[in-house]
Amino acid sequence: MKHLSNRRLAAALLLFCSSAVWGHSAMFPDGFKFDDSNEGDLPPAMMSAMQAATLCQGGSAGGYPCNNVDLMSFVAKADMGGGSANLNDIWGYSDPQTGAEIAIVGRNNGTSFVDVTTADAPVYLGFLPSHNNGSDSWRDIKVYNDHAFIVADGGGNSSHGLQVFDLRTLRNLPSPGQTLSETAHMNGFGNAHNIAINEDSGYAYVVGSNQCSGGLYMVDISDPLNPQYAGCFSSDGYTHDAQCVIYGGPDTEYSGREICVGYNEDTITIVDVTDKFNPVQVSRTLYQGSQYTHQGWFLDGNHSILIMNDELDESRNGHNTTSYIYDVSDLENPAELGRYVGPTPAIDHNLYTKDGYVYETNYRAGLRILDAANIASGQLSEVAYFDTIPNSNSAQFSGTWSNYAYFASGNIILSDIGNGLFVVRPDWDAINNPDPDPGDPQYCSAASNNASEEWIGEVSLATFSHSSGSSTYSDFTAQMVNLEEGANAVSLTPAFSGSSYGEYWKIWIDLNSDGDFDDSGEEVFSSGGTSSSTVTGTLTLPAGSEGVSTRLRIAMRYNAAPSPCGSFNYGEVEDYSVTIGSGGGGGGGDSDPVTYSNTGSYSIPDNNATGVSSPIDVDRGGASESISVSVDITHTYIGDLEVDLLAPGGTVFNLHNRSGGSADDIVQTYNLDAGTVESSGQWSLRVRDRANVDTGTINQWSLTFQ
Repeated sequence: MKHLSNRRLAAALLLFCSSAVWGHSAMFPDGFKFDDSNEGDLPPAMMSAMQAATLCQGGSAGGYPCNNVDLMSFVAKADMGGGSANLNDIWGYSDPQTGAEIAIVGRNNGTSFVDVTTADAPVYLGFLPSHNNGSDSWRDIKVYNDHAFIVADGGGNSSHGLQVFDLRTLRNLPSPGQTLSETAHMNGFGNAHNIAINEDSGYAYVVGSNQCSGGLYMVDISDPLNPQYAGCFSSDGYTHDAQCVIYGGPDTEYSGREICVGYNEDTITIVDVTDKFNPVQVSRTLYQGSQYTHQGWFLDGNHSILIMNDELDESRNGHNTTSYIYDVSDLENPAELGRYVGPTPAIDHNLYTKDGYVYETNYRAGLRILDAANIASGQLSEVAYFDTIPNSNSAQFSGTWSNYAYFASGNIILSDIGNGLFVVRPDWDAINNPDPDPGDPQYCSAASNNASEEWIGEVSLATFSHSSGSSTYSDFTAQMVNLEEGANAVSLTPAFSGSSYGEYWKIWIDLNSDGDFDDSGEEVFSSGGTSSSTVTGTLTLPAGSEGVSTRLRIAMRYNAAPSPCGSFNYGEVEDYSVTIGSGGGGGGGDSDPVTYSNTGSYSIPDNNATGVSSPIDVDRGGASESISVSVDITHTYIGDLEVDLLAPGGTVFNLHNRSGGSADDIVQTYNLDAGTVESSGQWSLRVRDRANVDTGTINQWSLTFQ
């Protein structure tokens, strides 16, 4: 015991001495604003549908968009104690004695416990108030040896420390739905952003606290009710999140040692924490395009590959949800294998892995399940999803915060910030057998070997438009391109990380749906040479192709003509789904509505009379007459904004004129009569911020001719 006391004394001295040494900013002022817009007050029909387990059918479960994930139940935040407080992190506990599966749900003002053993009939057990009744947006929980360990962040939790709750007390509650009390508490730090626990070593790692420059604050929790400070790592400054393991990977130099992977704002930082009094930084890895290195997880116990996310790259770099894949078989030299770019612009948040799949919670795009079968080649593919925010996948901090996928039942729990707790279940029969029709084709693979210098930036085909980030291959087959027999406009734009290069483009469509692009007429577009700027032209589909629904492939290759299959050195390949209509859509006078959209992100300059404009090219001719304009604008004070629709000839239609005061965001559809204004040409959505301080973004908008 004397030896242990001396070690703790030495650790305390280390903490004191290390507080002035860090590489990153200390105590990152995490000022992200979480909101619950477009949440809460669910429509009665949706609430009714959610009273019982609802299968995902036809892309919907109880009104929620889905694919291969069923909705088992929903518990509104108002029914989990804690009043109207929003949700944040979530974790799970499986009682080894009773087999009960418990959802541990972080709230702004405490922690709720819900028994989800019977997935379609969850039972709210109790609410544990925050230590000292603090309240703020961030709380994080992990479990070790039948105890929950809870930290909380923000100024509202400046004296929170480490809260400990004995989960065994939930077995014999006098009645469900009561206020609970913490079992133990540890001071030593105040607020903290996150906590990681290595269940194999019995140590907790508090990160983002007001100690250790926000780095690893190590706590011995082998005696859960008597947690003891054990050491500190502060040399690389603030750590936002971490995973700590006993290393079992191929780097033999570190076999059996305790390794923490920290996500440190702009680097992946790996630390050997075997000796808590002398932790050693193994490596710190920067990456191209970093905005805020957020969180990640090893793929499996082999510890040779990890998947990581960046929380601000979607909104700042303007690409879709991006996951970064690293080969860490050499811990001192991690190497990027590739990047998975998802089908939506949503911000990614927490991700975890299990049995060869990645479970991402991507805020407004909800839970996304990715197959990691080809991850060694830097590729992931989406096989299932459940979205808690219908009608919006914009890059905002609302929607799902996190997920827990480790219950033996296979059920997954999701915390939705403004709504509540979702219990969902993947349909593994459908996921593992996605194509029950043996006649459906399997297409050849195609990809570049390197997309770090150039990639496909934007694709516009007739009325379809899509922007994306760097990837060697992107599976966008969840997105449908609508083309017509005859001529269809094509616009293809490359993106470069630095210098621009000459790129050769081709497009193929599997017109006879036989699973290849080899047949006559299936190469439907060729740039005919290289260009470093946007390539435009016409894609002509033959008569008789009406009604075909099939695969469309686009390849952009540096300095040479691409082929539809195989690999090449630089560029990218993207696949989409396509349906072909009867033609005539571009001639005007259609009786059916026609919609054009721009999903690109445009920053709105603060207090600027010029503002920013987002264009849409319309190839429909004739009078515009009745039109609908749907806008999705993020802004923290909509009373600053003037929003106008500009017709091709210069006619201005004002949609919003500095009304709404301090309310956030404009997500709204405006209907107006444009009369005889010519519809063909370039329309623009112009947004001007006419006051100081608040800022925002045009996330997307669309224009529908009725």
